[in-house]
Amino acid sequence: MDTHAEEDIVRVKNFPSRVLAEAGRAFLQSNTIEAIVQGSDIAGTGMPQGFDIYVQAKDAETARKLLERLYDGV
Repeated sequence: MDTHAEEDIVRVKNFPSRVLAEAGRAFLQSNTIEAIVQGSDIAGTGMPQGFDIYVQAKDAETARKLLERLYDGV
């Protein structure tokens, strides 16, 4: 993903596992939306927060719709 100002990057979905988040990122990229995954799966980091997918703000609405279709209820 290109370097952009922080406000240009938005979170579009949180996943309970890295595997699901990485699959979601790959799905977005196959639909020409650049995405990054951020989260922690290191033991002992406290309460699990899951893994977030971030995209450029201009792609956020489309990304949310695609992920909702693919992962309805996850």
